[in-house]
Order: sequence, then structure tokens, then C-alpha cells
Amino acid sequence: MDLARYTDELVERLTMGNRSEGFAGLFVILLRELSKGVPVSPAALALALDWQVGRVVAALKQAVSTEWDDDGNVVGFGLTLRETPHTFEVGGRCLYTWCAFDTLFFPALIDRTAHVASRCAATGVPVSLTVTPTVIQDVAPAGAAVSLILPQDTSDIRAAFCCHVHFFASAAVGHDWASTHAGVEIVNVQDAFAVGRERAEWLLRAVCLRNAGSADQP
Repeated sequence: MDLARYTDELVERLTMGNRSEGFAGLFVILLRELSKGVPVSPAALALALDWQVGRVVAALKQAVSTEWDDDGNVVGFGLTLRETPHTFEVGGRCLYTWCAFDTLFFPALIDRTAHVASRCAATGVPVSLTVTPTVIQDVAPAGAAVSLILPQDTSDIRAAFCCHVHFFASAAVGHDWASTHAGVEIVNVQDAFAVGRERAEWLLRAVCLRNAGSADQP
């Protein structure tokens, strides 16, 4: 596989999953708020973004995978307070992510180190690693791999991408699993982290450009 070309296409598809103006900024702020371990109100997001609350709610409802509680607060979008197979511990708080790939680039977006615990989707073998904003460490098993897929053009990113993206104890185990799952690629954890860095850098650039544009307005 041409990883550089695949990375470019994957990042493009992931970043186009929600075309709401300013969604990159909303996503980054939401992740940082969720990383505190409590539900996030649309009003708090609106205040942080200088948006109307209605705009925040509309953008989150367009992103159909958004998880809400009974009080109308957000409890998950990529990073979630609800249990999944992927534990994402930040500052002693036990959080979760929708997929293996999320664990690899969220630390760069929230600027925090995360301790990740998951399981091989094929064998159940525990997989763990530490992910900082810039590097990954302590990967166990050392040969762990990740499945990736090019998502279709849809606002339901969880169904189109996350449900297919898992950790595996080794590339060999991953390739065996992928042989019965069309369109899936298996890459080692370091390469998946590099793809995640591209994704994170794109989002952070988009946020910086938005902030710069806002500052230039009279």
C-alpha cells in the first residue's frame, strides 16, 4: 500500500464528513470539553465559539452520530463518556473512543497524554499504549496493528468508518481478519499514528485559520 497516498485520501474523506461551516473548531472544542469527563451543554460550546446556541445544535444534529443525554447535553462524538471497547484515560479520568484510530490523534487535539487500553478485535488479546500529542510509547504487543477503511461520503462517520477500525495483536492477525472484510487496510500502529497526525494537523490548521479570520473582522 502507498501509505502517503492513502493518508491523503483518508484525511480528505474524514475531514469532509461534515461540511458545516466552522465544524472543525466545534469538534476540537467539544473534544477538549468532553476530556474533562462531564457532559457538555450546547450553551457552553456556543460561548466558547461565540456562536448562537441554535447554530451549535444544528451542526451537532447534522453530525448524526452525536451522543446526547436526556438533558440535551453532548456525551459523545468520537470521544465519549459511554463505554466502548477503547478506553482512553486522560488525567485519571476514564473516557472512551469510538474506534482505535481516535485514540491515536485525539491527544494532539486536546494537547494531553492518554493511556489507551483495548483488545484485538480477532483474538481478544489486550492491546495497550500511551499516546502523547507527538509520539506513541509502550505499545503492547509491540507488533500491534490497526485496521483502516476509506469512508463513504456520509455524515454518519461512526457507521462509515469507526465500526471498521480496530486494534489487532499483530499485522498477521489483522490481515487474516481483513480477508473477510472488504475495503479494509491493515497498518502497524506507528503508521496509523502518522495518519492520525495528518488528520490532527489538518483540523488544528482549520481552527487557526478560523480564529485568524475572526480576529481580522471589524
